[in-house]
Amino acid sequence: YLTLLQCVTAPLFIVFATSTALDTVGSTELYIYQLVLVLSPQVALVIAFTSRFSVPPVYNPVFSFLGFIVSVVWIYVIANELVSLLKAFGVMFGLTDAILGLTVLAWGNSIGDLIADTAMAKRGHPRTGFSACFGGPLFNLLLGIGLPFTIQILRNGGHPIPLHFNVMTLALSAGLAVSLVFSFLVLPVLRFYAAKVYGGLLLGIYVIFLIACLIVEFTLL
Repeated sequence: YLTLLQCVTAPLFIVFATSTALDTVGSTELYIYQLVLVLSPQVALVIAFTSRFSVPPVYNPVFSFLGFIVSVVWIYVIANELVSLLKAFGVMFGLTDAILGLTVLAWGNSIGDLIADTAMAKRGHPRTGFSACFGGPLFNLLLGIGLPFTIQILRNGGHPIPLHFNVMTLALSAGLAVSLVFSFLVLPVLRFYAAKVYGGLLLGIYVIFLIACLIVEFTLL
């Protein structure tokens, strides 16, 4: 019964969460949420008559992919609310979006990776945790930024998205470049043995980078 209920509620949640519920279907006057209201109960009825309680249906793996899509939409909604909350704090305390993303959002986003990577290293899989330290940010940069920008460009008819370049953007780019170049040069010298000295140097680079960004935020902007 829960699956049948989700067949009706999940599509409605997706269209309203993505702000497409009040869009019309083609050149008709039919709204998308109305189409979903008509089709989703029919899909639920088909599933009800083609499945049993004791035996999963043949198309049972499809539910996993649909559940993944709903989870992505939930993450999208929560992320938008967090961004709005951060903007509210920025307005209250006079902080820019860049410094909020550099501190509050970055720390909150990295806690899960810190715990997971540390746990993997303590369980005897240091290479897995070490690789995840670089793989996670790389995934966020390529997919987390590339996919939303691609969607926005398609919505704008192929027009580029203007970016505001200032001193803070330069400081952020320079800090990222210094960190990556440092790891690129030092790790081969250490024969890819990440000792405590290497970790301490990375922490020192981050502290210097954070102080420099705070100075730029409160003095030059």
